[in-house]
Amino acid sequence: MTFDELAEFQKDLKGLLKKYRTLNDDLDVVKKVLEVFPDVRPPFSFRIDNLGLEMCIIKVKKILSNSINTTTITVRIWPN
Repeated sequence: MTFDELAEFQKDLKGLLKKYRTLNDDLDVVKKVLEVFPDVRPPFSFRIDNLGLEMCIIKVKKILSNSINTTTITVRIWPN
C-alpha cells in the first residue's frame, strides 16, 4: 500500500508539528489502520470516486487524539 502526500500537505504538516507534537504518530496510526482495513469509516472518512484513476482514494476528515482535534488527509491506495 502506498501513501502519497501533496506538497501543500507536507508544508502544512511542518507547521502543525510545532503545535501538535504527536501528529506524526497519529498519522502513523491512521496508516496502520488503513493497511489492515482499507475502507471508509463514515463520517470520518469517505471514498472519492469517478476520478478515472486505477487507485482507490480515501479522504480522512478527522483524526482524534490527545493532541489534535481535526485534520484532513487524503490517502491513495494502489491496487495489488
